[in-house]
Amino acid sequence: MKVLFDHQIFFQNKYGGITKIFFEIFKKLDQERINYSIPLDLSSYEDGKIFSQFGARQINQVKPFSLYGLYKVTLSIFRKLGLQIPDFLLNKESGIQRFSLSREIKFVNEEVVSALTNNEYTVFHPTYYHRYYLNSIEQSKTKLVLTIHDCVHELFPEYYGSNNFLLRNREILSKAADRIVCVSNSTKDDFLSIYNHIPKEKVFVIHNAGDLSKEPVEGTQDFGADYILFVGNRGEYKNFEFLLKVFSSLSREKKLILVCAGGKSFSPKELKNINGLGLSDKVKHVSFSSDTVLANLYRNAKLFVYPSLYEGFGIPLLEAMSVGCPVFCSDIKVFKEVAGDAAEYFDPKNATAFCELLLENLNSTHKLESLRMKGYERVKAFSWDKCTNSYLEIYKELSKV
Repeated sequence: MKVLFDHQIFFQNKYGGITKIFFEIFKKLDQERINYSIPLDLSSYEDGKIFSQFGARQINQVKPFSLYGLYKVTLSIFRKLGLQIPDFLLNKESGIQRFSLSREIKFVNEEVVSALTNNEYTVFHPTYYHRYYLNSIEQSKTKLVLTIHDCVHELFPEYYGSNNFLLRNREILSKAADRIVCVSNSTKDDFLSIYNHIPKEKVFVIHNAGDLSKEPVEGTQDFGADYILFVGNRGEYKNFEFLLKVFSSLSREKKLILVCAGGKSFSPKELKNINGLGLSDKVKHVSFSSDTVLANLYRNAKLFVYPSLYEGFGIPLLEAMSVGCPVFCSDIKVFKEVAGDAAEYFDPKNATAFCELLLENLNSTHKLESLRMKGYERVKAFSWDKCTNSYLEIYKELSKV
């Protein structure tokens, strides 16, 4: 058995979410001494650096005289002139950065295609949904495994545009795949409902995990008051504007800070909303570059809030539970699948009811302690070991065919 992974998600995202899943798979393959390859050196990935396998050259560093360099200069001019940066311009950053790295990405694409054409591996597991390899995999003996992390692009196309590459590619790649892994039963149901012509016999569920309990206990930034924690990106379906509205009411009753960890810095639109609600000194953004920092942000929070309208799984739910942070999340199907009875649920469209729920529970030490204890138990039902063993079983099965 020889497994090939590609580079896509590592150029697309910073550490976290999908990349975390693949790093756990790599770790398991190393432990089992199973032969696998990825055409990148990711040893410094948490520091934002990707190196070539063929030397110490950083290949995700964009040159100053490039479209991305011009883009950064344009943003700088907007800021110096005190002008509001249009949202459409901010949303283009990752695409422009990727375009400016197209030469490096094309070179790595060619390495993957060559390996598939030469049948050097028994299984290929791409890390995202570009289809540069499609012709070569169709002519190769190598088996294709595809992971579906959510169906947000299909269910919320208004946030991504009808010409989004993922919507163009996902169905085509799913047809070509020998096995499809969905990260939850909820995601599997959504996927098979949308792509009802895909044979359900080749679709499996492998749950993610999210245990940060082994991360060392360290102090975190002093925010000057107790804080509620929000983690991750704040795109539309993440329901962040709803959370700000709730917190605006809550902060008039309790001395609290809302800490937003990860994701990009607040956009001009978000800052305008925050300032308009009188929350400029009560809503903070912090970045983090390691699981240790994230674990301690959870540990020191009064509670963790997850107000999304949709998710494919919800790794932060388990991360919070694993270190004793009470969880409050949207009353949606996938969160109930993951959190069970170890979370307090709320209607993600009823701000008044959610504010009342938070006030009630913040005043109840017993309730918060009960959620902590239930969380410790619930997180035991999920593990990266169980997750990665399931992937290995699929790789082994396909390697025997």
